[in-house]
Amino acid sequence: MSYPQCIVCFKSVGWIGLITNVALSILKVFVGLISGSHALVIESMYSLKDVVTSALILLGLRLSKQPIDEEHQFGHGKAEFIFSLIVGLTMITLTGIFLYFAASLLIEGAHKPPHLIALWTAVFVLGVSVFLTYYTRCVAFQVNSPMVKVLSQHQSSDGSSAFAVACGIIGSHYLGMPWLDTVVAISECLHLVYLGGEIVWDSIHGLMDAAAPQEVVEKIRRLASTVSGVKTVEEIRTRQVGQEIWVDLVIGVDPDLSIQQAKEIGVWVEEQLIEFVPHIGNVGAHFKSASGSLPELQQMQQEVAQFRDHLEQQSVRAADEQAGSDKPVGGVAS
Repeated sequence: MSYPQCIVCFKSVGWIGLITNVALSILKVFVGLISGSHALVIESMYSLKDVVTSALILLGLRLSKQPIDEEHQFGHGKAEFIFSLIVGLTMITLTGIFLYFAASLLIEGAHKPPHLIALWTAVFVLGVSVFLTYYTRCVAFQVNSPMVKVLSQHQSSDGSSAFAVACGIIGSHYLGMPWLDTVVAISECLHLVYLGGEIVWDSIHGLMDAAAPQEVVEKIRRLASTVSGVKTVEEIRTRQVGQEIWVDLVIGVDPDLSIQQAKEIGVWVEEQLIEFVPHIGNVGAHFKSASGSLPELQQMQQEVAQFRDHLEQQSVRAADEQAGSDKPVGGVAS
């Protein structure tokens, strides 16, 4: 984290999102119903999903920060991906129901421009959403939390949706298109379904031990290569565990070093990565003789020789078996 205040924001982002979005959801439903704006009522779904997301952030962060135990020897970091998956599936289900009703209203053809109070509500919601988008995006970047990233994406979509609602109401009043508000409601539903699918896909990706981004892997390789005593970086394996990145790498060292000296180089590599790569949760640096070194070439030559001997033994055995099968059974006639 870049600043000490990030810890405060990290601990409070769930509560701020929960309280703010509960208030916005109630406001949108109330104003949407009294003003006759279908788009504003559907827009309350954006805040409702943010309420669910914020609640799951509070629960998910609490679970994911539990210490390692006998039953969970790699921690509880995947809890956030599970909760993100629940949010995505819930969004798709509820939005599908709203999409059905919005499409029915459009087909019926009875449209009336909503009251202008819905316009001012949409403008207010837009301002709040812009603030929350930048706030949650900052927290998500600093702590690398999948759930806070989801909340940030939601707040951004809330702002876009509020802007679309405001445009729909203006079009209904001043452009002679009373059906535009319902069209905006349908487009919001389709957007929510898309967001839900995106969240589900990212959650499944995380649950299946997705590797860290390629730029992070290259940074790990570059930093490990700069450590004194590292001849080569043979292999890097990463996986995302909640907010953290777990790393296993194999470094090549001078074959003339003692085991203790090679271990010290491995420790230096681990310290280097923990210090300069954000969100590192666990690092394991293993060592071997560097590729192309004399001991490695000797080992390869021994393996080739053993394999050649094995083939020769198989050939001799096969020849003996063939010779035995060719001997006459009844003996030689006199």
